[in-house]
Amino acid sequence: MTYENKKYNILVVSNEKRIINKLSILFENSKYHFELVRDALSAINNINSKNYDLIIINFNFPKDLLELFIKKIRYFDAFAYIMLIFDNSNNFDALDIIKNYDIEAYYNKNDDFSILVTLTELILNSIYEFMRINLQLDSYSSDYKSPYLTTIQVLRNIVEYKDTYTIGHSFRVSKYSLLIGRHLGLSRTVLKTLKVGSMFHDIGKISTPNKVLIKNGPLTPIEYLQIKAHPLIGSHILYPIALYSKIIPIIKFHHERYDGNGYPAKLKGEDIPLLVRIVTIADTFDAMTSKRTYRDALPLDIVISEFEKNKGTQFDPELTDIFLDILKNEYPKIKRIQNKYK
Repeated sequence: MTYENKKYNILVVSNEKRIINKLSILFENSKYHFELVRDALSAINNINSKNYDLIIINFNFPKDLLELFIKKIRYFDAFAYIMLIFDNSNNFDALDIIKNYDIEAYYNKNDDFSILVTLTELILNSIYEFMRINLQLDSYSSDYKSPYLTTIQVLRNIVEYKDTYTIGHSFRVSKYSLLIGRHLGLSRTVLKTLKVGSMFHDIGKISTPNKVLIKNGPLTPIEYLQIKAHPLIGSHILYPIALYSKIIPIIKFHHERYDGNGYPAKLKGEDIPLLVRIVTIADTFDAMTSKRTYRDALPLDIVISEFEKNKGTQFDPELTDIFLDILKNEYPKIKRIQNKYK
């Protein structure tokens, strides 16, 4: 059977009738193989004996039990995608679990059901893309098969070449991040983590449809949701390899905001790891100073004004001051990076 004809295996863990009915409607499509269990113990038994592409967990049991359950899932199948369904009554506990346990997607029951449909399709599309690329690599002789590290590099390159305006983006973000890191006096070991993490920060965009990634105009709410999924998907791609454990926070949290209004986990202030806060500044700077499908690069004076305006809200204020000092006093270094990685 070709991967295009694969029937996706989906496990739903829920004892809430309303959610069960909604998901049953969603997964009646013939391309899904849908199983429902009503308790965590039965789910663990299933996961131990079968392979699932997606596991959907309805958060309606105690947090400590849910955490233990997710650890068990990761033990039996590190590659399965997990989606967490919650409501406003357990919002904070759910976000804490998303932060700590590499949850790829989440859905609030108070949101429109179409969001859940989109999230599910997005995850399955990303599974398809990832498997398709690996199958292509496997078609080469053993002398040319890439180790996992090289495979991930290939994926990162594909992300960049999906959008001609972002070619060189990750190189520039990495260089800008290192400028800030060196001003902070970070050690060589930490700078290496910063360099690699910033290089791979957008790898999750492998799952983002081209029509969204290079859209010439404002995104619809659903398209914005597709874009917002890339940090969690990126962290999932790298999750099984211990080599990447130190850079996963950069990939997973680089769209958090200092004021706590970012995503996916709404981290705030210094709860956001230092290296993540650095990459967020570098990433935003490159986004503003690169020509995009919907606008030209912004002039430097406007960029500086935006950083000053968002200092302490979107960005760490101390790191922002350091980067503004670099822009104002060491701008030739910035220009050399931009000219080299066009």
